[in-house]
Amino acid sequence: MQSLDNLLSVCYSFKQGQFGVEEFQSRIFTAAIPDNISKQFAKQMVNFDNLLEEIIYCSAPSSWKASAEKVADDLIHAAIVEQKRLVEAGSYKK
Repeated sequence: MQSLDNLLSVCYSFKQGQFGVEEFQSRIFTAAIPDNISKQFAKQMVNFDNLLEEIIYCSAPSSWKASAEKVADDLIHAAIVEQKRLVEAGSYKK
């Protein structure tokens, strides 16, 4: 059982400017994620990917960073909520 710390680390690293939007999109789906995430969180992950695709392919590059930071903030919030759910279920390992 893994934690969501890897995913959170990717989000925080992106917000600190360590890599760009395209790399952020790639890394959120290569981050180790627990097998027992909720269906709701899995759907949210797909939605975050879709939002990043939309940012990359449908908006001006000058707006990518700000738009993707909003996605990162929402992803951080969703991951923290999911961590809490996993802790309460007794299946979370730090």
